[in-house]
Parts: sequence; C-alpha cells; structure tokens
Amino acid sequence: MQGTLEGQLAFGYLRISDDVEGRKLGVKRQEEDVRELAAQLGVTLVRIYCDNDISASTNTTEYRPDYEDMMGQLKVGPVKIVLAYTKNRLTRKPEENEQLIKLARFHEAQYFYVRGHSLDLRVSANRKMDRIQAALDAGMPEDLQELALRKKLQNAREGKWDGGRRTFGYGPVIGYDPVKEREIIDPYNVRDEEITVLKEGKRRTLAGDAQFTIIRDWKVRELKTSTGCDWTVGRFKRTLLNESYVEFDPTGHPTDCPCLKNPETGGTRVHKDERHRAKWPFVFTRAEHEAMSVMFNSREKYWVHKGGSGVKARSYLLSGITECGGTWRNTNKKGQYCGGVMYGQGKTYPLADGSIKYQRRYACKKWDKDGSRLGCCSVFRIADAVEAFVTEQVLYRFDSPAIAQALAPADNELRMAEVIQELAELQARREVLAAEYAAGEHEKDDYRVMVGTIKNQFAALETEKKQLISAKAKSLAVPTDGGLRQIWETASLDWKASVVKLVVEKVIIHPGLPGAKKWPDKNGWVFDPDRIEIVWLH
Repeated sequence: MQGTLEGQLAFGYLRISDDVEGRKLGVKRQEEDVRELAAQLGVTLVRIYCDNDISASTNTTEYRPDYEDMMGQLKVGPVKIVLAYTKNRLTRKPEENEQLIKLARFHEAQYFYVRGHSLDLRVSANRKMDRIQAALDAGMPEDLQELALRKKLQNAREGKWDGGRRTFGYGPVIGYDPVKEREIIDPYNVRDEEITVLKEGKRRTLAGDAQFTIIRDWKVRELKTSTGCDWTVGRFKRTLLNESYVEFDPTGHPTDCPCLKNPETGGTRVHKDERHRAKWPFVFTRAEHEAMSVMFNSREKYWVHKGGSGVKARSYLLSGITECGGTWRNTNKKGQYCGGVMYGQGKTYPLADGSIKYQRRYACKKWDKDGSRLGCCSVFRIADAVEAFVTEQVLYRFDSPAIAQALAPADNELRMAEVIQELAELQARREVLAAEYAAGEHEKDDYRVMVGTIKNQFAALETEKKQLISAKAKSLAVPTDGGLRQIWETASLDWKASVVKLVVEKVIIHPGLPGAKKWPDKNGWVFDPDRIEIVWLH
C-alpha cells in the first residue's frame, strides 16, 4: 500500500462532536495520529481540515464548513486522498457516505483511517460493505440518544441534577478532578454567600427597587454570577425567576413518583413540561416566586407598532454593527471619540391631530445593562434612513464582479484573486478567438477544440471559485451573480442582517446638524448620508 501512495498529496480531517471545555484536546490527539498515519503511508499532508465541537450524526443538521470545503476540493483536485482517525469522524450520515462513494467512483478519491478498515471504494464489493457499515454508524448515535433521553427523564423523576453549568446558589466545592482538571462540586448543597445574594435580590425586588439599581450596586460590590460574569438586567430577572429555587408543590402530583422520597424542603426539578421535587433545598416559597413574577412583568416594556399592538420584539437591520462617531461631553473623557455601540431605540412623538407617531432610531446608549457607562449619548439617527442607505450600498457591492473575492476567507483571498484573474483572461481569450474565427484565421474544427478547452477550464475555475467562497456565505445561499436585489425585499430580516455582516464590519454614525439635508430627494427623510461611514470587511 505504501509503495502505491508514496509521494501523493493528502488532506487530513479532524472532528469531535462535543468539546464542552473548548480546549480542542480531542482533535489535537487526532491530529497527532493522522500525521503518524501519513508518515506510514508515505503521503504528503497539504492541509488539515478541522470541525471541532460539531456533530456529524443523523441527530443534527449542523453545517460543517471544513468538511464541505474539503469535499469540494476533492472534486477539483489535485488532492485525492483523505486521512481521518476513523470512518465516523468523517460522517455518520448515509447521504454523506454516498457522497464519499461518488467521489471515489468518479474522482478516484481514497480514504484511510487510523482505526478501522480502509476500504477502496472504487471497488463494487467494498462499496457494498461500506454501505452496511454506514447504516450501523448512523444507528449508533440514535440508540445512544434514546438511552440519554431516557436517563434524563429518570434523573428528573428522581429530582437529580442533570449536570451542565452550576446553578447560582448551589454546588460547594468538595474536591478536584485531575483528569478533567476542574473542581468537583456537590449540586445538592448550597453556597451560603450566594444564597444571601439571592435573598437580597428578592427582598429588594419586592421592595420596588429596579433591576438596574440593584445590579449597579452589585457591580460596585464585585458580585459575580456562577460563571464569573457581571450581573445584567436580563440575567438578574432570569436567575431570580428560575424555578429550581422554588419550593415544590406536590398538589396533584402522582403519589408513586420517586421524587416524593426527597426531603420536603426540596426545590423544583423542571424537565420539559414536568415538575418534580428536587434533591436540593428551595430558596424561595412559591408565594415569593409569584410575587417577584408580578413585579418583573409589571415593569415589562413593549415596543409600540402600527395598530397599537405591543410586542416584545425589535426590527433593526444593523443591530450590533452600528458605532457612535460622536465625542464625549461633560465627562473625564471630554473631546474623545465615543465609539460606543448604537442600539435600536424607538421614540414616540405627539402630532397636531392628537395621534402618536412612532419612529425607529439608532441611538448612542448611555448605560449598559450591567450598570457601566457605555457611550456619550449624544448621537441619534432615523433607523429607516440609515438602513435604506446601507442596504443600497451593500446591494451595489454585491452587483460587483469582485464580490466573490470579498467573500473569500482570509486564507483563500490570494487564490481567489488568481482565480478571478484567470477567469477574466479566459473570457478575453474566448472573445479574441471568436474574432479570429470570424476573420477566417481558424478552421471550424480547430476553433471548436479551442473553444471547448476554454469552456472546460472556465468551468473548473468557476467550481473552484464556489469552493473558495466563505462557509458562511455558502450556508446563507447568497447569490454572487447579481441576483441579490431580486430576493432582498421578500427575505427575512435575520437573513438580510447576516448578508450585511458578510461584507460590513461596522457602520459609524457621525453627528450632524438636523434639517441640513433631505435624502434621497426633497420628499425623503431629513437625513445626510455623508454622515454615515461604512467600514467594509474587505
């Protein structure tokens, strides 16, 4: 085997389904073994592809960018060999397995594994065996999922903790695990100092204190969440209303449920639509929980839309990428560039006829939800106008032939530039060839051969160009042939925002004089597009 592969080029592929700690230890070990296999086979690894913390089973629809990129590269060559730790590191899905088989049959692809049989799928008998193994691989995670779901249900009915992130207030440290390199906690006992914080939050909420007031105080006192983060307005509410803290109510509960063997001081174990008595002690009585719910919900703010309906939703295309171009005033940062993130913030205006006008705006926000100072709070701009202007610039950019290069990942930019140049040269050569043929400089058969060669080269380069486009653009199915305008109006806001972020790093909104200009014409918004600066990603 080694003699037949000596000197050939190969890809390595690494994947692990669950990397909870984000340390990539699993794929690092795989890479060591794959490199050793390459040395044994005598092949040259030209690239290691890696999809860390992404499942490839039939239980998921997760997109694997490196896997898809590698499959595309196998089609165009010159690399035709893939090395992986095992077959199921590549895939557990029968439909993807058929893709591997097609690449072997029609593009001479070969697959070799550190553990497991490496079948030559160019041979019919091997393909039959491979399909059987693929079916077994697909069924295994489904069997494991059923067992895991059954175990979760059993744990819930016994009132047990199901693992995962530690709940604030519970889990004193009782030891250390040297293998996993983390502390061992007891999820059924309390941390007294955190219980004190929870009870303070309850007391101050029921006394009428606003969330913002409480979390600003906690920030000054350096009180943190169970993960070491600062408290925020939303996080404060979600924590205090967590049912895990609430005294379990056995009314109407099945008398034969094993959870009732737990102490009557237990909190509430929530599993989907079921409630069970937990092994850990409760913090709040049900009456306290309901009283806090009333307090929080009575303060809920609603966005007012046409028709007077109130919905807890926002519709801002550029959320997260707008930046304030103003300067600080009346602070110790006076005169400095603000640079704060601008947020969607609606405002209502009374009209002469007694009705109310609602206007969407981007605003420089003064305070963050954790109580810290954010921005200068001096720049505001009509959202509809900003979004219309940025949208037009983005669509214009997508009309450009250079958009494919703009969407290429950083490590593919050089090759993408080369591909676009080669495509332009081929097109120019084709036009020259047609002119020469029309002038009688080529025989008909010779002309057909030359045109056919150009067409084949053009098709191969177009295929490679598609493979070089970023995985995010692929997953969004963004047209790069000038067809974006036709689908823009009917597309969802989330999809539009994702497309904008493919090419826009940020939109800086600079201060300007009100009433200085109307855009796009005299009947348009009071808006000066010259005060909007778009920072492109490429």
